[in-house]
This record gives sequence, C-alpha cells and structure tokens, in this order.
Amino acid sequence: MLSGNPIIRGVISKQACALALLACLAWTSHGQEFSRDLDTFPVPAKIITDLPPIPAPEQPFDGALLQVSGCASCGSGLVGSGLGRMSGGGSPSSRYDSVGCGGPDCSLGRKNCACCEHDSFTARLLCGLYECLACPDPCFEPSWEPITDVGFFTECARPVSQQRLRMTSYQHMTNYTRNSYKIAPPGLGPIMTTARAPYYLVDPSVSINEASLYTEIAAGNVGVTIDVPFLMTNFEHGLIGGGGGSGFGNMTVGTKSSLYDSELMQVGWSLKTNLPVGLPLVGLGNGLVSMEVGALIGLRISDTCYLQANFTEWIPFGGLMPFFPGAMFINRLSLNKKVWQANANVPVFMNVEYSGYFFQAGGYTPYELLTSVPSPSIPVTSPGYSYHQLGPGVRVYMTDKIDTGFAVQFSLNPDQGSWGDQQYRLDFRFRY
Repeated sequence: MLSGNPIIRGVISKQACALALLACLAWTSHGQEFSRDLDTFPVPAKIITDLPPIPAPEQPFDGALLQVSGCASCGSGLVGSGLGRMSGGGSPSSRYDSVGCGGPDCSLGRKNCACCEHDSFTARLLCGLYECLACPDPCFEPSWEPITDVGFFTECARPVSQQRLRMTSYQHMTNYTRNSYKIAPPGLGPIMTTARAPYYLVDPSVSINEASLYTEIAAGNVGVTIDVPFLMTNFEHGLIGGGGGSGFGNMTVGTKSSLYDSELMQVGWSLKTNLPVGLPLVGLGNGLVSMEVGALIGLRISDTCYLQANFTEWIPFGGLMPFFPGAMFINRLSLNKKVWQANANVPVFMNVEYSGYFFQAGGYTPYELLTSVPSPSIPVTSPGYSYHQLGPGVRVYMTDKIDTGFAVQFSLNPDQGSWGDQQYRLDFRFRY
C-alpha cells in the first residue's frame, strides 16, 4: 500500500502540517475581527458602569407609602362623614350632590363632604356647623392655645399638664350657709358667741383668703386634677374660738377629658369630687362630700377672640340633711380677647367673666328670719334664688409655658346673698 511507503508518508505529513498552519492563520485573523466586534458590543457590565449613580435615601425605607397630596386621612367628623353622593338603590345619584362647587369626592382629606354655600346668615351658620361637626379640616392638629385658656373662674376644655399657684380673696360673703356649698350651717359649722349673736343674726358675713396649689397631669385627651387649698377665715362678728381659723380646706380631685376638638369648637367633660378635709367649725370646709360634673365648651369667634363656657351640676352627699344641702346648676362664661403682644410669644389677653349659681334644692337661714325668730328649726328653701357675678381680668403669657394674671368679680344681686360681694384672684401657671 502507498500509505506504507515512507516517502509517501513524509509527503502527506508535510501537507497536513501546511494545512494545519493555514487553518491556524485563518482562525487567528477571524478571532481578531471578532475581538474588535466584541469591544464595541454594549455588554451589561459596561452599561451599569456608564449609568449615573443613584443617590441613597436619607432615611431607611420603612414600607410606608408617601401621600402625594392631601393629609394623612380622609377622615370623618364627630357625627360622620356627611351624606355625599348616593350610589345604588332607587334614588337618583344627584339627590345629595353638591350644588355650585365641585362635587363631594375626597379632596385634601375630606371624604364625601357635600358643598355648602349660601348667602343668608342662618344658612351660612348651619353650613359652618355642618363643616365643623361632619366635615372638619383633616389637616388641623389639636393642641393647647393661650387664647382658649384665659378664664380665671372658667375652665379650659382641653387638658394640659400644668402647675398653678392661685391666690383668691372672697370679701363679705353673706348667706354663706346656703346649700352648704362653701360653709356648713349652724349645728355642723361655725358657732357664734352669745354676745355676738344679735349682730350675727342681723348681718352674718365672712371673708375668706385662700392660697391653692393646683396640679393637672394630661396624657393626650385625658387629664387628672388635684387642687389643695389653704384658707384663712374671718367672721366679722366673731366665733367662740376667735374671729376665724386657718388651715387646709377641702381637697378636690377630678378627671378631665376632651371629647371633640376642631379649629372652630372644643367640647370637653369634667368630673370633680370635693373631699371634706377642712374643719367645718371654723369655716374651713362644708362638712360633706360633693361632686361637680358637666361640660366644658370652647368656641372660636375670630383669630383674636374666643369664648369659654362651663355648664356643670353640683351635687352634695351628706351634711345636715334634708334641709340645708341641695343641688345647683353652675354656669360660667369667659369672653377672651387678645389686646396686645410684645412679640408672637408674649401676647396679652383681657376677658370679661360671668358666674351664675342657680339653686335647685336645699336651704339656708336668712338673717331677715333670724331677726324675728332667733332659732328657726327649718331653714328657708333655696329654689327660686340665684347668685350672679361679673368682672374683668387680664392675663400675660411668656411663651406657651408661663403665664400670670389678675381678675375680679362683683356680685350682681347682693341682696340675695353672695359667695363674696367682691372676689379677687391672682394666678401663676407653669405648663410642662
């Protein structure tokens, strides 16, 4: 065979080597062209390298969605979200549609709030109440404001953590045993001397000077209150043990809560319990347990004018039953007005304040009766009588932490008696 010839095998081997060399040269040339094409191909690594860097977020992402517009809630008011647009059923969808302004869709946090635009005073008043109660501004953040808490005899509807030092002087209190509200009646309360009895029977009168430390601890919409007074009493015509007494008076503890708070209106609730700590014999206490419960209201009239209102019921437990102790309705009003400010953090407010006490039960011993009957067994009943007091005040705030003020009230009907023909009050408060 030819393949067995050494000469032929050598020729074939040389030809195979030449062919292999040519193949290698051809592959190298093709590989260089492929390498050049590869350099121009946009591989992913090169794309990522050429992209601009993405800045890292300032805060870690917590999974919460950011709201593009409006407030955090399309929430509802105290009495629901309004009627809005009806859907389904047999009634037409336009029955509760808005008239003249844009429809009731959720806009800027308002959910199904029908528009309310009218020209008459009554209709605009009703529209304002509707928006306040059913469709309040969802962006409003409830907080304590100085203008809402100017009153000296009237409480603020919103709880706030504070300490208050108060000085009060009740001058010339007459018929002070009425309903056992301030001082216990004869038999439980002060005992007059025999020599002074005729004067006491003609014109019983007492003055009280009081210093009290009030503490309020609030957490959100709920607060706890403690009021501890120290009293000095002065009976004009003297007692058996002297002209009066001094010591701690009845301590008051209570709770306070905010039920509704909007830019226009505040509604709160208060419950106080009066504990008989003071000694009744010298006029430091009334000798019974009592409660005062009721509503605390705030109404914004303008940016610089505000109305505080308290409507409470005083209810006694114990005492010289059934004649002297008796329930009464108490109404307090304070109209607050900003009159000047040194700067935005130092405003000055003035107010006019009214206090009304309306007796529903109970009794008292009037000096007119005692003149002719020195020892009446049954006192005159209180229903049909009332005490009314009115006076001005001024309060200065140093930021939202500190304020001080002075107020006075005068009796409007001293002929029926009073808790003081003049009442003077000085306050210093610190909030924290």
